[in-house]
Amino acid sequence: MTVQSFIAAAQKYWATYLAVAAVVFAAGTAAILLSPVTYVSSARLMVSVEGSTTAAAYQNEEVATRRIHSYIPLLTSGLVTQRVIDRLGLPMAPSELAQEISATNVPPKTSLIDISVRDRSSDRAEQIADATAREFIAFTAAIETPTGEDSQKVHTTLVSAAGPAHRDPFEQVILLLLAALTALLLGAVAVWIRETRNHPIPGLPGSADDVEADDVEADDRARHRATDSYGPAPRAVDAAESN
Repeated sequence: MTVQSFIAAAQKYWATYLAVAAVVFAAGTAAILLSPVTYVSSARLMVSVEGSTTAAAYQNEEVATRRIHSYIPLLTSGLVTQRVIDRLGLPMAPSELAQEISATNVPPKTSLIDISVRDRSSDRAEQIADATAREFIAFTAAIETPTGEDSQKVHTTLVSAAGPAHRDPFEQVILLLLAALTALLLGAVAVWIRETRNHPIPGLPGSADDVEADDVEADDRARHRATDSYGPAPRAVDAAESN
């Protein structure tokens, strides 16, 4: 079916298209509105390196940037998530908690790390974001302190504490767009089914051309069977031999 033929079919069966699309979109919207709400809470960390001179400051900035690339995976590792679980007494495994935590370097190539936590509970989302930030600071302080020394060169500090959790503004919008797209596609499928039933497409099983080809093939097979059953025609006896 070409685009033009589909447009013609959609104009012909517009009631079917609208009915199917409306039912699918209504069902999807109801499921989205009745699903549990996700809340988001965020905290921000800054990574810095000690340095006294201007040259050292530039080098330290590069060191801090490289540290961030290694810190981001650590924020969702079992080393940190288990500390958060123990601190808050959460009834979940480290892998389950890691799915609720995301860490990004925003803006890119800076010394800032944004921690976002998505949870079905607004209070728990804020608690997890705050605990993750504080436990990560303690964890990095331990691993960045050289053996035999009391202070570390690389510091992670809390820039913005976890604020009150809010609803994810993009979640429902994205889901509604997906529901609308699904409704349009299923409406198009319904139109295609009606069109092919009323006007079978040549080449498809059940179409007129397909049935006619099957009939011709069946006739050919019947003729071959009839010829085989009679055998070869007897040869004419030579008149000279009969005399």
